[in-house]
Amino acid sequence: MHSLLRTTTRVAALEKLTAYLQQYLAPEDVSESFVDNVLGCLRKPSEGEAVLGSRILAIMAIIFGEDEERYFQRSKNVLKPLIKTARNAKIKVSTIRALGLICFVCSVEEENTEELLELFETFFNPKIIGDICKAALDSWGLVASSLSDEILASDELLERLVPKFLALLDHKDVDVRSAAGENVAFLYESAQNCGVPLPYSEEILARFLEMSKDSSKKNSKKDRKTQRVVFRDIHSTLASGETPHVSFSVKSDVLEISSWKSVKQFEAMKECLQTGLQEHIKYNNILRAILDLPETLEDRKVDRSDVFNKKSASRKQRSNELKGDRKRKQHMQDAFYDNGFY
Repeated sequence: MHSLLRTTTRVAALEKLTAYLQQYLAPEDVSESFVDNVLGCLRKPSEGEAVLGSRILAIMAIIFGEDEERYFQRSKNVLKPLIKTARNAKIKVSTIRALGLICFVCSVEEENTEELLELFETFFNPKIIGDICKAALDSWGLVASSLSDEILASDELLERLVPKFLALLDHKDVDVRSAAGENVAFLYESAQNCGVPLPYSEEILARFLEMSKDSSKKNSKKDRKTQRVVFRDIHSTLASGETPHVSFSVKSDVLEISSWKSVKQFEAMKECLQTGLQEHIKYNNILRAILDLPETLEDRKVDRSDVFNKKSASRKQRSNELKGDRKRKQHMQDAFYDNGFY
């Protein structure tokens, strides 16, 4: 009973910390003991502790930025064992996503990139549950996006990965099929930049065209629509070299996404930060650099007591801001979806 109460208390604390970090903190405001405590929660965690704790580590990576090798190694030491041994699907998904993002943002050692790409590849199996397989595909794409086109277009990599992605086009989960297709388009983009043909290109093109017109009754109407939208864009890339292009406003900035590499990176940041995305785009220069936005000079100072005090003036102001943000965000999302993204 006592351990259950302790777990419940820790989960409640982690929920508050997540909300706190979503509002953006300067790196110097994140103490060593804060990091220690979050890492401690991920040693033999409950589902709630693992999901929240790993996400907090990922958000802190977006705050700390590049060349934080020690932070990556400390995070890897708790996340990698969970990825390999956890039986709970939600724990596997959250730890895969977190470790991929932390490596992408913080690590500068190529051997770490190679290690994680190999780890994620172990989940590229049509028999593996959809959420886990999709998390591994997304994280592979994110980490691989830090590599040069020359490495991505190498014979060794293409001949090993393309067949694995093609095999996942038969997965019963539409999100897995879509993520596998996006990774093929991402590799094609790099191969095209190097003047290298993609293996099985004719076969792939025919398959993607077929998937962009999916009318199979074995898939739900919603899944068929999702698949058609995604594979229309992917087929356009392979058939005519068209890259995905979408631009939309976030606060006073216009965010441009014009390659599959930038799609993989933006989707990962959005999935991690969720409702904190706009706040971080406004104040976080690490994120702005990743998204190719100019540096901001705006400074965000958060009074910690205000964050948790529902009656505070800043909390009320923030609540009103969010109401306006939700309307703008809906408009933004509509524009985003209308441009062929899901």
